[in-house]
Amino acid sequence: MYHNIGIPPQGAKLRSLYVTPRMFRFQMWYLKHAGFQVAPLADVVDFSKKTGFFGNASGKAKKKQKRLISLTFDDGFLDFYENAFPVLKKYGYPATVFVVSGLAGRENLWDAHLGVSKKLMDWEKIRTLRENGITIGAHTRTHPKLSSLPPEDVKKEVHGSMAEIEEHTGEAADFFCYPYGDFNDSTVREVKKAGFLGAVSVARGFVSRGDDPFTLKRIPVRLNTWPLSFIYKLHSDYEAKKGRQLEKGGA
Repeated sequence: MYHNIGIPPQGAKLRSLYVTPRMFRFQMWYLKHAGFQVAPLADVVDFSKKTGFFGNASGKAKKKQKRLISLTFDDGFLDFYENAFPVLKKYGYPATVFVVSGLAGRENLWDAHLGVSKKLMDWEKIRTLRENGITIGAHTRTHPKLSSLPPEDVKKEVHGSMAEIEEHTGEAADFFCYPYGDFNDSTVREVKKAGFLGAVSVARGFVSRGDDPFTLKRIPVRLNTWPLSFIYKLHSDYEAKKGRQLEKGGA
């Protein structure tokens, strides 16, 4: 799970949501040379539903399952196009970018209280990404906390984001990302009604066979995810343990 691929601007209050371009280049290099398979999010969703291409094999197949990685980027910031997209093209990696459809080409208005305005990609750039193997996912129309909205507004945000992406790219969005990781049972039902095939949360951990494809866990990559910590996240149970601690209300 990535957000900003860039240098944190002066005064940024959420510096942790940035990954520097240099560090991102290292991380993508490492995935290749450590033998990870970078796959579309659709493959991870299929895997969670026990209908993926790995079947019930063991041994080497199980090792391959642990090496399956999907790259996701929240919000659709312009710095994805400028700093991440060229690196992904270099390695031939697929990725999913979750865009805030009602604000495309504008700025991150939902973060106005943080004092840093960041440009979002416009539809021309979003179409270029789609034409080059990047999956465009929905992140609502305006990035609200969905659980705090009345049902009719949740429907507008969820269904509206699907409709706007299809209108501007010619292709419906298959996957959804809950803003702030905020959702409840009724939110999930609305995402399913809209026709999405799966959705990602901000709950930490790995995806396992049998997981709910509409509340998929992710591994956060942040400004302080240095090379050794990036490697540790991928090769240890740290993220799974951290996710369980957070579910229980631990530190």
